[in-house]
Amino acid sequence: MTINRRRAPSSKISSEKKKLGHKNEEVFAKLINGSVKKGTRKGDVVDKLETLYSVKSGKKWQIFLYTLGRISQSLNLAILKPCLESFPENYELYETDRIACISYKEAYLKDYGKEATKKLLNKEVISTLKNNVYINAKYILHKNTKIVSKILNDKNVLKKFYNEAIFNNDEVKFLIIKDTHYKKDGLFKVFTKDDVLKVLTESTHPSVSKAGKIPQDFNVDGQKILLCYEKTPGTSKNIVEIEVRNDSKIKYRLLRFNMYSKDALHLLAKLPNNKYNDEIQTFGDANEKFTIKA
Repeated sequence: MTINRRRAPSSKISSEKKKLGHKNEEVFAKLINGSVKKGTRKGDVVDKLETLYSVKSGKKWQIFLYTLGRISQSLNLAILKPCLESFPENYELYETDRIACISYKEAYLKDYGKEATKKLLNKEVISTLKNNVYINAKYILHKNTKIVSKILNDKNVLKKFYNEAIFNNDEVKFLIIKDTHYKKDGLFKVFTKDDVLKVLTESTHPSVSKAGKIPQDFNVDGQKILLCYEKTPGTSKNIVEIEVRNDSKIKYRLLRFNMYSKDALHLLAKLPNNKYNDEIQTFGDANEKFTIKA
């Protein structure tokens, strides 16, 4: 039985986003007399002095999608390793029990309706399915995301975490955001690494996600690590979502770090700014440190 619970964009949509992202990298590279840097590292564009820039665009950015091996070798991201290890190495075992769980919930939905399925307690499902690997993994992940969230409450840890996630530590010096979702002016907005780290570290705090509300799935709190900020007094908003992806055998036990453009600019664009030219706007320390080399 094949069950499609797609949360990730389709391959066509992902491809279109990548093409648009590459186009924006090429445009920015031309604006600074630089070049697009090939490869999968954090730097997207390099200038005449070999300074690296990370160029982001669109509503939501995928900051990274890392394997267990990559996470394990990281200086400051290795705290996420237990999240990936919450799931068994054997994908077939995981997928078999996932199908068993969702098939049971779908049959229940068909027999008793949506409202009854919403009220079906997890412990009743567990009682029926017994030792289900898919269910067990969700509860192990719930425990581990809470532990990681607690670790990230330390601002020194959080700053180092952001530094490696976004800038690969000392590799990238500037974050460039093409604004299509905040002011929607289409400008390339330039921020130094130090400013980004300072603002994000001071303004955000860790949390974990609440249980989903899909009746056919087995919903448990803490399936994502969130980094949030106070958008309005008393109201928190996610700026970062970190989750384990188990989409297929070849895309199993991957850790994805997503960031929302509008929310990032909501925080970063409060820095003092200058219009560098008709297409580039600088903020904070970038007002002095960003220059286009001939």
